Amino acid sequence: MSYYVKLSGRTATFTLSGSKIVTTTKVSGTQKGLKPIELKNPPLGYPPHYPSYEIITVNSVTEVIEHRKMEPIFYVTDDPTVLAELGISRAN
Repeated sequence: MSYYVKLSGRTATFTLSGSKIVTTTKVSGTQKGLKPIELKNPPLGYPPHYPSYEIITVNSVTEVIEHRKMEPIFYVTDDPTVLAELGISRAN
């Protein structure tokens, strides 16, 4: 996943590669806001400014990406408490 800031706004691009590092799928989506989102009351045990979240929509599907620290790993969260604070609702 790569983040970009363009004149048209912030975008995220997801690239899926096969076993031989050949790109098989590449999609881009829009990110909400001007910067990563932090919780008002973050959980204990995280570095300053973490966890942080990106709300990204690709092809009408919205996901919340969680960064737990400065690293090349990201998580897709479905934590109801986090989603509620970010204003995201999930249909059952």
